[in-house]
Amino acid sequence: MSKSLLLIAMILGLSLSAFAQEAKTEKKEEKTETTPAAKPGKVDEADQVITNRRLRASSGSLSKWSGNFAINYQGGSVEKPGAAQRPNITSGADALTLQYLTANVGLRYRFNPLNSLTLGTGVFMNTPFNSSIKTNDPALKKEFNKTKQDVTVSDPNLIYTNLARVWGFQVVTQLTPTLITNTQQRQAGYRASYDIASTWMRDIGDFGLSGGATFEWTGYSFDKTNQGLAKNVWQLYPVLEYVINDTFNLRTLWGWQVYQQTREMAWDTYEKRVVYQSFGVGISLSRDIFLYPNIQFIPSDIRDDRTNLGISAYINTF
Repeated sequence: MSKSLLLIAMILGLSLSAFAQEAKTEKKEEKTETTPAAKPGKVDEADQVITNRRLRASSGSLSKWSGNFAINYQGGSVEKPGAAQRPNITSGADALTLQYLTANVGLRYRFNPLNSLTLGTGVFMNTPFNSSIKTNDPALKKEFNKTKQDVTVSDPNLIYTNLARVWGFQVVTQLTPTLITNTQQRQAGYRASYDIASTWMRDIGDFGLSGGATFEWTGYSFDKTNQGLAKNVWQLYPVLEYVINDTFNLRTLWGWQVYQQTREMAWDTYEKRVVYQSFGVGISLSRDIFLYPNIQFIPSDIRDDRTNLGISAYINTF
């Protein structure tokens, strides 16, 4: 079995295992009247504060100790979904230009209902479905030949998560320092990143619509002299969601205000990235398992060769 198929099989196995465990737990709680969660009106504080399905799954389970998996596959364009290269549609200095699959694996400790700490590390695979590349870019071809189908344990991180209700908004804030070890960014010269992200969502009316935004800052450190590397990235992503039923929802996000500062720029100079949009279908298999297949494109220049494919998943176990 190839490394890519093995990795995918492992991820699917984790998904099915977590789903089976969730179903088993729910069944047990239905039959056991003495279980606190089964008592009428007994709702965990975290689920009172956060009702959005995606935010619940991304912030972790209700257990004191748990495992969580954040899986992300970023593929090629709609025009060439099987190609090894991934168009850099926003011209981001820190963007990865080859298809990749990541699975951040974490051990989470929930020290009270609204705060938790996760120690995690990533499994990173470059171009999981490609053994060759067609490109006229010698740098991209060199990068592909060095990293194709490499599976590495990469990017260890520590994630602090806080849940809150502020002015009617559901708020999930995460602070994440990361040691960069994935092959694409490591070879470019990146060594660490420091990320602060806060997502605010609020229901709009009583018909399943909600809106909000994610505010995020990412800073990088380096060990090479490449002046074109991103130093700071400030991001504002407006979000709209529509709940169809308990399983499916529609979601769109705009990379509306994204500013990058490379090492060659003055401290007060930033470059605005092209506005992009993603659109996808959220699939809630249970409280702790959420899938999100999606596309990303430039609203002002919609073309199949500049529309990328992706899928992400949040899976929480025990």
